[in-house]
Amino acid sequence: MSLSDENLIDLYGKMLLVRAMEEAHARLLKEERISLMGHFGTGQEAVAVGVTGPLTRNDILFGTHRGVGEFIGKGMSPRDIWLEYLGKETSLCKGKGGFHLTDRKNNIPCVPGCIGSDFSLAVGTALAAQMRKTGQVTLYFGGDGAYGQADAHPSMGMAALWKLPVVFAICNNQFCEYSYGRDVNPTEDIAPRAAGYNIPFEIVDGQDIETTCEAAERAVNHARSGKGPYVIEYKTFRMAPHFTGDEGRPEYVDPKDIEKWGKRDPLDLCRRKLSDRNILTPEKDRIMREEVRSEVEKAIEEAFAAPDPTGNDLLRDLYTQGGISHE
Repeated sequence: MSLSDENLIDLYGKMLLVRAMEEAHARLLKEERISLMGHFGTGQEAVAVGVTGPLTRNDILFGTHRGVGEFIGKGMSPRDIWLEYLGKETSLCKGKGGFHLTDRKNNIPCVPGCIGSDFSLAVGTALAAQMRKTGQVTLYFGGDGAYGQADAHPSMGMAALWKLPVVFAICNNQFCEYSYGRDVNPTEDIAPRAAGYNIPFEIVDGQDIETTCEAAERAVNHARSGKGPYVIEYKTFRMAPHFTGDEGRPEYVDPKDIEKWGKRDPLDLCRRKLSDRNILTPEKDRIMREEVRSEVEKAIEEAFAAPDPTGNDLLRDLYTQGGISHE
């Protein structure tokens, strides 16, 4: 079943926005206007945007530091992201988050300092939703490296035992930091591990936005209906380096892989699909791209103009013996 024309064009717009956000981040770093490094998700936009497509605002998302795709997909605004990136006093974390994004109004808990250390937190929010009968689904989104963390396995076991409404989404981008996944994993696929916990799973193409979104919809519906957890593995490729200071990238990335996966850029695939269905003309595509760039630049300008935290802000919202300090 294909997505509606309206849904498909909306997802395409979000992917354009994600790409524009990261391109602007790279430019600002090059111009030395910001110092916050980036862990870009170039080439993975269909996974990050598609996996959040079926989620409601009330659902809970645990994301990563690999770009902004899942945060944009869940509803976080470019303005809120840039305020956080620039450490502004009016940001959602009052300048203390950096690229460890969080957004309470969109039910996005904070990205942890160590990716893959918060599987149990996702189990906790799913358990709370089950006990409170809120109908919420928790989606834990992580890379193949994160799913090698020790916390993943007991968390999946508990989720299966208690039939919790949680989806474990694996963005298999072929790399664990500076190593190919095949060099650190004994198997090519990660999702079949779910069988050990009696959790249903599937492995899908991560470059096609329709495929990614439809798989996520099956998983979310499964979890929301009370049937328990579900695992999806998306096959994609990290076209960007591990982080913006990764100068040794040519030494560990096969140029043939860059060429191969570059031919299946998710934005290009979606644009051709929209064109073939007579949904998107070249002129409309140009206008969409201009609007996205304008939105990003406006968000950046507003963030730079926003007030910086003061010294007193360092001691605000900290846990003390008497509770939380607001002074």
